[in-house]
Amino acid sequence: MFLEELKNDDYGNFNVSMSNTLTRSAHGLTLVEKRAIMMAVAIVDSRKGSRAHAHLAEFQKVKITALDYAETYEIDPRNAYLYLKKAADNIFERQFSVKEKVGNSERITRFRWVSSATYAKDEGFIELSFTPEVYPHLHTLKNQYTTYKLKNAASLKSVYSWRLYEYAKSWTTYCQEGKSVHVTLENLKHILEWPDTYDWSDAKKRALVPAIKEIGTLSNLDITYKIVKKGRSVHALEFKFVERDQLELDV
Repeated sequence: MFLEELKNDDYGNFNVSMSNTLTRSAHGLTLVEKRAIMMAVAIVDSRKGSRAHAHLAEFQKVKITALDYAETYEIDPRNAYLYLKKAADNIFERQFSVKEKVGNSERITRFRWVSSATYAKDEGFIELSFTPEVYPHLHTLKNQYTTYKLKNAASLKSVYSWRLYEYAKSWTTYCQEGKSVHVTLENLKHILEWPDTYDWSDAKKRALVPAIKEIGTLSNLDITYKIVKKGRSVHALEFKFVERDQLELDV
């Protein structure tokens, strides 16, 4: 049984809500795929509290049309068809990775995002079905979760920017107390997923600094950091994530 699709909605005003565990994991997505997945997450969030959502089964699908995708991300509808096809072709193989400490050891567990991905060639839409492992991170969230309006990230042009934005949003309440967030370089690489070929200089130049600048320009978040060294090597960063009160991009 499929849920009745939402009609004539401004998807940008929908909330993206995820557990902090999922928010701080490695998402394994390109920008095109990230946009599709987060739009689907926002649609799931919009169903919370509805009678249909109370009976939501893990196999039920979320429908995203090329026109809605184009409008949400302000791109040419003709390109949106191609982007959605590309997303549907690849998303089934994509995984998110959760890193956790168990005693003195570290474990990384990988999960698929979707159990199915359908592209309707002549109808201009895709349908994504989240896996049972994803659903607990998207609904019945009571604490330890991150939420933001989809439109506040929709204009970001880099997946590094989007991932850093989400990570920052998961810590903004903590940082309101003047605290900083200690992130090892290894863990930051896990979250942002820059290539193994990048050393710190490359990661800073090509991933971190451009992401901070783009987030500062296009969102209501200011991000600063200090370098923590072990000997001569960069070991970690101390981040501060601050929301600017007057800007929530509700224009």
